[in-house]
Amino acid sequence: MKLLRANEHKAMPWKNGLGVTHEVALGASPVDGAQFLWRVSLATIKGSGPFSTFPGIDRSIVALKGDTVRLVIDGHEDTKLEALGTPFPFPGETIVKVINEGGETTDLNIMTLRNHATHVMERVDLAEVKTVTGKHDVSIIVFTEPAQYAIEDRPFQVGALDALVDIGFGDAVYFSAENTAVAYFIGIDFKLHRSM
Repeated sequence: MKLLRANEHKAMPWKNGLGVTHEVALGASPVDGAQFLWRVSLATIKGSGPFSTFPGIDRSIVALKGDTVRLVIDGHEDTKLEALGTPFPFPGETIVKVINEGGETTDLNIMTLRNHATHVMERVDLAEVKTVTGKHDVSIIVFTEPAQYAIEDRPFQVGALDALVDIGFGDAVYFSAENTAVAYFIGIDFKLHRSM
């Protein structure tokens, strides 16, 4: 396992100037022309405007902190992203406009290359869940605020927006009873080797 600190995430400003994406982790694509097999990122939304489209990609997004934003889906459906809420899945080719009526909002994104990988994103209340076990080809935990965890009796301290990556299948992460934070567990599974 590896702990990636928030200040280590690669920053990439949006072309439209409405936000900044911080890349947490990425899996290289085996498919020519595809940017990635999977990608986990954090984004700071500073204003209203369209999301970039990603044809052939499945996405899930959740707001971590800041003001509630609205997503207008294909010009009509309206979805609210509230801080520490439930992840919202949608196809990458969907036309999405974000409406930010307040200040900045930080969100967490997972994208996977359709027909080659799938993903889940789950909200984990660390006041209730004391153990998280790797159960996917790739398992990642993204923390929303400081927390304590242990691996094989070795204690660690994490900060807001740190990410624990490379959690092996069957590896267990134990959380301290004092934790009151919310984290998000991301699981990614590959379809490539399972078709053999």
